[in-house]
Amino acid sequence: MRIKPRCESDEYATIRLASCATSATVYARDGDPNNVAAIYLSNGSGTGSEVARGFDHNASNYAWFPDSSGVLVSGDDATRVVLWKVGLDGTFRKLDLGDLNAIGDFDQSIAKNGAIAFVGVKAHEPGEIYYIPSAGAHPQQLTYDNSGIAALNLGRVTTVDWTTPRGFHEDGVLTYPVDYVAGKTYPLVLLIHGGPTEASTTAFDQLGQLMAARGWLVFQPNYRGSDNLGNAYTHAIYDDPVAGPGTDIMAGVAAVERATAVDPARICVSGWSYGGLMTSWLITQHHQWRCAVSGAAVNDEVYDYALADDGASDRESMPGAPFAGSNLEAYRKASPLTYAAHVTTPTLILSDTYDVRVPAPESYAFYHALRDRGVPVEFYQWPVHSHFPGDPIRIADVYAHWMDWIAKYFH
Repeated sequence: MRIKPRCESDEYATIRLASCATSATVYARDGDPNNVAAIYLSNGSGTGSEVARGFDHNASNYAWFPDSSGVLVSGDDATRVVLWKVGLDGTFRKLDLGDLNAIGDFDQSIAKNGAIAFVGVKAHEPGEIYYIPSAGAHPQQLTYDNSGIAALNLGRVTTVDWTTPRGFHEDGVLTYPVDYVAGKTYPLVLLIHGGPTEASTTAFDQLGQLMAARGWLVFQPNYRGSDNLGNAYTHAIYDDPVAGPGTDIMAGVAAVERATAVDPARICVSGWSYGGLMTSWLITQHHQWRCAVSGAAVNDEVYDYALADDGASDRESMPGAPFAGSNLEAYRKASPLTYAAHVTTPTLILSDTYDVRVPAPESYAFYHALRDRGVPVEFYQWPVHSHFPGDPIRIADVYAHWMDWIAKYFH
């Protein structure tokens, strides 16, 4: 994505002559697709130069300040989605958003005087519009459209931290059951994010709160490959798509068990997309799960490379294409389908019929592998052309199947 600075105002004529031929571009740092997305400036020829090399975050969204002094950047930072002002001189400063998470596209949300409008989300409040008079001021809430949801009795949301044997200081989000009682033992659901270049944050999570309303602890772990802890952490998933992240997630489960009373006989693992992949992987490697929900999972890395619309990302995250050199074995070792004979966990498999990101036959194959060996398994799919249903009726249906399967094995 490339964005030009605003140059229509005579107020900035001097800057316009100097910078209007320059555009800002989001580009993988150093051209390595396994790195974070950095901000580059270019005059139209080549990649250009990185604006702030010391800015060790994944730039998920950005916009020019009207005076062309820099760009406003959003991205994940630990368990928050925050805003920074990144100057053309390489400096950067995090804006004070309090407990807000900044989401959405704000390309046209910066006034000529530097005031900023954005959608802010809290742990217990879906998106509202906020206004910052200047980059150094505190946000002011402008809308209260979701105040009815914010007034509900919702699960408390906290951050959990742990350190892995590799030395990463990792984090995740833990949502407590509604009406949680300290000392009482509760079942635990893992809700693993996709991407993997995403992150679980304290922003309001609909599915997490629905699960908390059923009386469950909900753990949303971050793992290597997530974009919330810097470039080294994001890049660490290279040539290690499942085993390393799996180790991270299991260390996170242990951290949750240290933090609160978890019923060890009632722990379910679930996720969609890369979260589905990690769900499928974890049930082939560990057997303490009471149940699992694997949605749109990359169960066969070779098949995924050949038919998914982002097959190049498989090649780039591994030492090369599966059919080049001796790479095929590495792809098979990273595929949950290879180890399907190890699965004993009752598993619900979900998919969309016309998903081109993770083709549905990967879910079919895993379903047959489990069913043929007598593992309790069900498979549902929705006839939509997307990676996840986009309409509220089907989203509600996905969530209902997801939670009903878990409830069946928790009670």
